[in-house]
Amino acid sequence: MQTTTWQGRLRQRLFPGAAEQDEGFRQEILRIGNSGLRAVGGVEIGAAVFLCGAGLTMGRTLASVQAAVPFSLGLITLALSCVQATYARSRAVGWVSCFLAAAALNRVAILWLDLSLGAIAALVLVAVAALPFRPAHTLALGCSIGASRALFGGPQPAYYLFILLLTLLAAGLSAVIYGERRAAYESWVRTVRAFEELRQAQSRILLAENTASLGRLAAALSHELNSPIGALMSGVDTLLLLAARQAISPPEGQERLVRLQADLRRSIQESAGRLRQIVARMQRFTNLDRAEVQEVNLNDLLTDVRALSEPLNSGNVTVELALDSVPPLLCRPQQLSAVFSGLLNNAITALPGGGRIVVSTRRCDSYIEVGIRDDGSGMASKQIQTIFDPGFRVCDDRVVTGNWSMFGARQIVREHGGEIRVASTEGQGTTVTVTLPLHNREIRA
Repeated sequence: MQTTTWQGRLRQRLFPGAAEQDEGFRQEILRIGNSGLRAVGGVEIGAAVFLCGAGLTMGRTLASVQAAVPFSLGLITLALSCVQATYARSRAVGWVSCFLAAAALNRVAILWLDLSLGAIAALVLVAVAALPFRPAHTLALGCSIGASRALFGGPQPAYYLFILLLTLLAAGLSAVIYGERRAAYESWVRTVRAFEELRQAQSRILLAENTASLGRLAAALSHELNSPIGALMSGVDTLLLLAARQAISPPEGQERLVRLQADLRRSIQESAGRLRQIVARMQRFTNLDRAEVQEVNLNDLLTDVRALSEPLNSGNVTVELALDSVPPLLCRPQQLSAVFSGLLNNAITALPGGGRIVVSTRRCDSYIEVGIRDDGSGMASKQIQTIFDPGFRVCDDRVVTGNWSMFGARQIVREHGGEIRVASTEGQGTTVTVTLPLHNREIRA
């Protein structure tokens, strides 16, 4: 049983091709192979230039001429690395190029053994480091290089011993490097999955907090909706009565009844428009789970957020808008609505005794800056340092979340390519600044 386990481990080390059944890892191998092909071509050209220069310096003209073969192979390899058709076969192309270059260097070794062996060793080691060779590929390359030497001369035990040691060393490096590449890819996949899970958890938390806010908002909006609904119902009833009276009234009273009906129709239309506006704002605000990227006017979005926060305001807090003209912003408006609504509600909560909040926008080069400033009691510096750290705390014998809204808000803003900053001084209020880029490539994707 132990032998079988040992054989299985050895087979897995020499033939780790099963890992490439993962399409993501296979694409990573192809990318590494294509870039490694350029490295191999560069080494072949560099080795040929070095041998040629050394040969001319020391009077070995024939060795210099023979060094032109690996130079040509290097140029061909570099050219093939730029051809799209060789992208999926870059590892095989690199293997053939290494073998042919090493075979050419074996020819040079007859005239100049020491330097050609060094060039072969450098070529093989660079190929192992740059190309995603499996250990079996490296073993096959070393054996092929040793076999090609027999075509150019008799047996040389020292040469074959060197090639054997080089092959074993290169195969070991291949096993280590291939394993590290596989481990790095798996670690990257786990990181991406963990990030996606964290992002989903943040969205769920933000949705939960938004749902709780909507519950409070629904209760406050009941009064906001009752006014236009009452006016609408009263207008319809009165309009029906006037229509019935008009049918039996004398001609001299018709004009007054027509004017009254026109006034009632305007009142009904205004009430219906007000209801339509409230419903539209609620729809824009509540569709947080939608992730469509749209081009929106940030001033309109902030106006909606302010209007929806008014029912939650006790009346002692004044929310002012200082909105400059800003260009349209490509974003996920539902998510930004939740962010600005949470920031505005935090500012209202920080003013239990009343006060003033100013919501402003302005363009700064390629960014739009949104500021929410209140004149509340402010925060201590230690509290500001941990304002984006999510956690839990006990309140009224219940475990509640702490700072999760700010943590989620910062994540959403960063996903839009922006940043959020908080500045506060005790006794002088708090200012939250959100910067968003006008041209965000990530949000376009």
